[in-house]
Amino acid sequence: MRAGGPVIRYRLFEIWRLVAALLIMLYHFGHFAPGESQWVKDELSALRPLLDMFFIISGFLIFNRYGTEVRNARSYLVYLCKRLARLYPLHLATLSYFVLVGLAVQFGFLRSGGEPQLYQWDTLVANLLLVQAWGVQDKLTFNFVSWSLSAEWFAYIFLPVIILAHRLGGRAGLLVLLVLSYAALEAMVRTGIMPFENWVQADTWGAYRTFADFVLGAFLAVLVAGSSSTIASRAPAWVAIIAACTSMALQLNIYVTLALLGIAVFLAGLAERNDPERYTYPAFLRPAAAVSFGIYLWHPVTESLFFSFVWSHFIASQSSLAFFAYTAAIMLLTVGVAITSYQLFEARLAGVLLHMLGLRRPERSPGVAPV
Repeated sequence: MRAGGPVIRYRLFEIWRLVAALLIMLYHFGHFAPGESQWVKDELSALRPLLDMFFIISGFLIFNRYGTEVRNARSYLVYLCKRLARLYPLHLATLSYFVLVGLAVQFGFLRSGGEPQLYQWDTLVANLLLVQAWGVQDKLTFNFVSWSLSAEWFAYIFLPVIILAHRLGGRAGLLVLLVLSYAALEAMVRTGIMPFENWVQADTWGAYRTFADFVLGAFLAVLVAGSSSTIASRAPAWVAIIAACTSMALQLNIYVTLALLGIAVFLAGLAERNDPERYTYPAFLRPAAAVSFGIYLWHPVTESLFFSFVWSHFIASQSSLAFFAYTAAIMLLTVGVAITSYQLFEARLAGVLLHMLGLRRPERSPGVAPV
């Protein structure tokens, strides 16, 4: 773990999370594809465990950053304030958009705001409190993808459990917690407590899935920190992540996919630790790679505007070429919105909030940003 040394950017994680965010965006936009192109949605649905990759990487980065820093009640509160200042402004902004659309539909200013089940006012408080993925509601509402943010917030809150397991038992302590966490998921599914056929499908109950993935990420961070390997090539990590995606596409057992994701994250962590100055992707992608979290949260907004409204009401072309050209343009627009939002809104507001709390500005590195 980091102990007063320089902050490692983990650029492989940046590009992997960017690619995952783009694929998730394409999956959701694909629901509007003409009939002959519905395959894009169907094929991408198999890549659901990419969300687990997000959570594993977040667990790795958060534990690497705060595993030794959170030592008492005050440092714990400081850590939570930093995390909340980083994620909540964007959550509130995107949530507010869907609240306004819901109000416009309810009072007759709009005939349709997309999916009507999104606007369930009895779930608004849960969304505001970021507990909508803790098993307190049956359906995703408002900015539906924010369930993963709620799930990460749960993992952030319970980070001390992971830290305690490590301090008491080292690697073995984390391994025991890891096995218990996934065993608990299996038990919750089999007993019907978690209302899904498989915990990989969990979203309204995604907090518990995310915590298990966080433990795996923390375990990998400890393995990387203690490894004497001098590997610096990024190629093995790329091979492992491609193998993991192949496992998803073939719909192999989730634990095979998790193992491959774990190997990929471990190899990437080693390579970045041993050669932290090497960039692993073109420079023009760097602004986008830094805001995968923003792309993920903003894309339901652009979907609502440009697909639920513009495409559905004014275009609705049956041409696959027209659809994919339009989709590419909206995806680029979403990336631009995320970059602008981070530079002009999120980073500045986070700095203001932390200054008001008497804390320093958050680090600008995206290495600890959530999905």
